[in-house]
Amino acid sequence: MLDTRYQTFLVLAHTKSYTQTARQLYVTQPAVTQQIKSLEAELELVLVHYQRPHLTITPAGQELADFIQRVQVQTDKLVATLQHPQLQRQVTFSTTLSLSEFLAPQLIQHLQASKQYQKISCQVTNTQNALAALDSGASDFALIEGNFDKTRYDFRVVRQEPFVGVVASNHPLAQQATIDWADLTTTPLLVRETGSGSREILVNLAQAANVALTEFNQLITVNNPAAIRQLLLRGAGVSFVYRSVVAEDLAAGRLKVLPLTASQLQHDLDLVYQRESPYAQLYQDWAAWLK
Repeated sequence: MLDTRYQTFLVLAHTKSYTQTARQLYVTQPAVTQQIKSLEAELELVLVHYQRPHLTITPAGQELADFIQRVQVQTDKLVATLQHPQLQRQVTFSTTLSLSEFLAPQLIQHLQASKQYQKISCQVTNTQNALAALDSGASDFALIEGNFDKTRYDFRVVRQEPFVGVVASNHPLAQQATIDWADLTTTPLLVRETGSGSREILVNLAQAANVALTEFNQLITVNNPAAIRQLLLRGAGVSFVYRSVVAEDLAAGRLKVLPLTASQLQHDLDLVYQRESPYAQLYQDWAAWLK
């Protein structure tokens, strides 16, 4: 395990304050300063820049803080498992809202069928919060479709899913043989909230066509894909979703994929977990099963 100086530095990296760090650790501020200077001297690295009242963590310091966080989370999990073997029968993961519609239920059924886990916990949230839960150890792994820093995490691509523009089958746009982005901007756009992986993908897709979301005559933000689906069925506008989210409605002819070439994007859906995780092989096996 890492000595107390590393723990002190991790708290400092989070608080950006010697005073708050000392308060959280119940030590004096000079003691915190001494520990940080000792760590920098031993590692021969500058970890902190401090010019009153501003404290910043150097790039090397941030990389070290990320490593300490990973080690701490994985150590806590491993020690808890060794102390209480029954905890192996518990698994907790986060999933984004879009993937909660089709991918997460498949995995939960698989875990349930294995009969290895007494407790299975699934937290539905957006991409940013799912990654934060992974960092803090609140989640063992995450199912996400949004973009993330692939240098900070280990991951496996579960599948590539079509991300398509969709309207009700009786919507005027559904009757057109060809559609461009200029046609879309005259129609209300149903979009997920900021922080959602789906919204980020849509923004990037629109930017590739030199279109901003603000160009749509009406922007309707809804933080739930099931509600967006209902609005689509009522003809409220156009939205961009994973095909699997609306597969039944497409098959029944209630919704229609727009013939917009630029919208036919295959996007990676990932199972993401902490680097150096002792359970990496298990997560990789689940990702392979989901394929």
